[in-house]
Amino acid sequence: MEVHAHTHTARKKWTHYLWEFLMLFLAVFCGFLAENIREHAVEKKRGNEYVRLFIEDLRTDSAILHNTLPKMREAIKGLDTLINETYAYMDGKGDTRKIYYTYHHYCRNKFILVLSQRALNQLKNSGNIRLIHDKKTAEIILSAEVGFQQLEEQDHFYTQRQEDPSSFGLRIFDFREYQKANIDSAGNTNLNDDGFLHLSYQPKLNTNDQVYLKEFLARVGYYRNFFNVYINYLQNSLEQIKKPMAYLKEKYNY
Repeated sequence: MEVHAHTHTARKKWTHYLWEFLMLFLAVFCGFLAENIREHAVEKKRGNEYVRLFIEDLRTDSAILHNTLPKMREAIKGLDTLINETYAYMDGKGDTRKIYYTYHHYCRNKFILVLSQRALNQLKNSGNIRLIHDKKTAEIILSAEVGFQQLEEQDHFYTQRQEDPSSFGLRIFDFREYQKANIDSAGNTNLNDDGFLHLSYQPKLNTNDQVYLKEFLARVGYYRNFFNVYINYLQNSLEQIKKPMAYLKEKYNY
């Protein structure tokens, strides 16, 4: 009969288990740390992309305001001409060609100001304002959101003031005269409305009622004055963009 010797596995020391635990813990911890660093880097990159998009929006808005404000100031002068020429007309001296032109071109036309809010809309809709870690940058973006809300209110009031004299004046001005001056035989419309200035005659107004004309001028005057306030508001907004934009460009090297 054969006798087989039994092999016995030596028991591991407790320190061996300790090292195994430590190695496993370090592996898990380092993996967690690496993932955390990666997520942080991804979030930082996304936050920077939002800021750069916001800077592009500010640049676009600045260009729009720079282009629009001179045209708005020209419209103020046109409204002044409308008021002065209509008062002169009531005294038997005004040029109705100028009255027709300034009413149609400066009173009836409305400036539609569309500014870029891509970055703000994306940050609001996604809830990713948390990705902006720089406190001052976050404050600039939140201030811009408040600024756009105030601008919407100002634009609403501007629209109301503009529509008032525009609608009120429809009783005064003969649409046939507009057709004669600004619509050619092919049906094309002169969007500059300056066909009135080339007429060889003085187009008649629908009414010479001085009470009505004076009320019309009062409405034009209120619109003109608010429009001037609106322009100053936009000019101040343009000036206020410069400092935060300079900070953001330097902070994010953009």
